[in-house]
Amino acid sequence: MNERPDREAARRRIMFVAGEDFYFLTYTLLVLLRDLGAASPERAFFDSRKLAYLADFLGSDTDLKLAITEAPLSEAARSRLALLYDRAVARRIAVERLVEAIEKRQLIHVAHSSRNADHVHLGHHVEVKRLLESPRYHPETARLRTLRQTVPQLRTMKLGTLKEKLFSTRGVRTWGD
Repeated sequence: MNERPDREAARRRIMFVAGEDFYFLTYTLLVLLRDLGAASPERAFFDSRKLAYLADFLGSDTDLKLAITEAPLSEAARSRLALLYDRAVARRIAVERLVEAIEKRQLIHVAHSSRNADHVHLGHHVEVKRLLESPRYHPETARLRTLRQTVPQLRTMKLGTLKEKLFSTRGVRTWGD
């Protein structure tokens, strides 16, 4: 009978942790847009869903190495990459909600040019500019630079191409767009 309150407490903790991902995803998206030069409609980032697949690589040196290595991956490394893929698939709805929320706050601008893909670019917001000037985001910037050497057209490539380059070619099964 006492198990029920413990379950509820555990659920609350999980909901809190999931909420923290929005902060991580938000600054990752802002750093991504800034460092890819997506500051105008002409240089927009195509398909914000790609953020779900890029976030872990920009947040961790260990995970980034899985995406940029040209050597065959061990079974454990392939397993980790598959876990990152599954996490990204689960994260896509959160990314969509996040993009809507920060667009409403006019931190970014979104244009919907097709059924699946949107075009996103930074707004000219003073607080965002000040936030991104912080040295706290230098590691993400360095990881993005490294990733761009392996996947050079991150800003404009289609989601399917991104999944192919980061996951399929390394032995991880992908599905859908």
